Amino acid sequence: MPTDDAPTRADWDRRLAPTGASTDDVRILDVEAAGERISRHAALGRWLRDAAFEAVEGLDEAGAAEARAHGRMKRGLEEQFPALVEAVRDATGGCGHLNLQWRPLQPSYSKVRLVFDGDLEPDVFCALRRPALSAVQYALRAVAEALPKGAPFPNRPNTATGVFECDGRCLGVRYREHPGEGSPDSDSPRRGVVLLPREGDTTDEHPEGEAARGIVAYFAPQEREQWYER
Repeated sequence: MPTDDAPTRADWDRRLAPTGASTDDVRILDVEAAGERISRHAALGRWLRDAAFEAVEGLDEAGAAEARAHGRMKRGLEEQFPALVEAVRDATGGCGHLNLQWRPLQPSYSKVRLVFDGDLEPDVFCALRRPALSAVQYALRAVAEALPKGAPFPNRPNTATGVFECDGRCLGVRYREHPGEGSPDSDSPRRGVVLLPREGDTTDEHPEGEAARGIVAYFAPQEREQWYER
């Protein structure tokens, strides 16, 4: 029987499993928690520790050397753990991939991270089985739950970001929570949603309900004209 020291594809799949908030139509992954689970694997942890300290030993004071060392570590990670690379690709519909948070000053605190196209750093990843409005609304609630609990400051809204995937297409979704219009003691914060699609698509901030329809339109071509040319 495989041990924790011998990683298998099934082992990585378990670490990339969706959370309990998932439904038949939406698979929701806590991105940071998944990265932590991957980093805690015994075999990967040993490799990461050794690679991080080895990279530090070859550094000089030039920033370019640090960038090259990081690149070598990333290539080494992909070569050493190809099943993990495949598991991440399949779990994210091709939207996500592996990266390293390497800390040259504190190598033992280095860890593996999941990153996504467009340099997005989402709190949650939501895979949609179909772009139904009810599924999109459920996924949006998962992103909203990732908002910081404290009240937002003026000119510095609270934010939470998600990546939605359907049939291999990806869309970034960012909640912005602004202070209420009146007294902070009497008005609830105001929320808006920004869609972060590929170049050429709208990126305006929308009310939650309108944003849900825009997400459906992004994944459902028959709805695109109604949304983008309204």
